[in-house]
Parts: sequence; structure tokens; C-alpha cells
Amino acid sequence: MVNDLVFKVAKRRLQEIQEELPYPDIVTNFTVDSVGRGLIDIFYQGKLIGQEIIETADSWKEKDRLLTYREILRKKIRLVVMAPRSEAMRVRYMMLELNNWWLFYYIVYGYDSAGRLVRVLRPYPPDRKAPETPYIS
Repeated sequence: MVNDLVFKVAKRRLQEIQEELPYPDIVTNFTVDSVGRGLIDIFYQGKLIGQEIIETADSWKEKDRLLTYREILRKKIRLVVMAPRSEAMRVRYMMLELNNWWLFYYIVYGYDSAGRLVRVLRPYPPDRKAPETPYIS
């Protein structure tokens, strides 16, 4: 079953990619896999430079998700994972498990029922306060 929300998120994310990478040599390809997960591949001059995954409420919990993310990162390309906002911080915590082995570039977003995206930043331990943003003079 294909989830309309995945298409909303994909449409919004594809627009953002166009704004982030406004080069004529950038090509994106959006597909939906057999479990309803959205997949966006980003190519620059025919070379794969990024893969983005729009997870559903259940798909991110699958046993092999970290292995899938690790395989993408082994290609030395950017990984973006989008999950429902209610699950996004848990996905971010799960992604931190990969930090034991890799120095890499990934981004996690949460999305709401309208398909709006919010970036999920690095979590802080509950006993520590997040640092304040310094003022620039």
C-alpha cells in the first residue's frame, strides 16, 4: 500500500533539494519500495552523491535498517533519513549507534501530517542543558 504522506514529504523534499543544489547537472530520482518507503537518489553529472529515505511509521523499526544506512554511508555519499515527527528523535538516537564505526555525513528530519520537514538536531543527555547559540557581533 502506498502512503500519500510519503508522496507529500517527497514533493517537499525534492523542492528543497532543488533549492539546496541549484545546478543543472543535478538529477533526482524518486521511487517507492515494496513496503511503502520513499527513496530519493541524487546524482551529479551521472554520479550518485546522495540517498534519502522517507521512512513510514513502521519501516524505520525493521531489523536491518542500520545495516541499510551503513551500506549507503560506505558509498561515501550523503544520507538523509526522514521519519514521522513522533518517531524522528528515536531514529536520530538509532543513527548515533553508527558513530562507533563511522565518521560520515547524515541528516535526520521529522515530518508531520502535512509533509512539513523539521531537522532533528543532535540530542543532549537529559542531565545536560543544550548549549546556547552564541551571539555574533
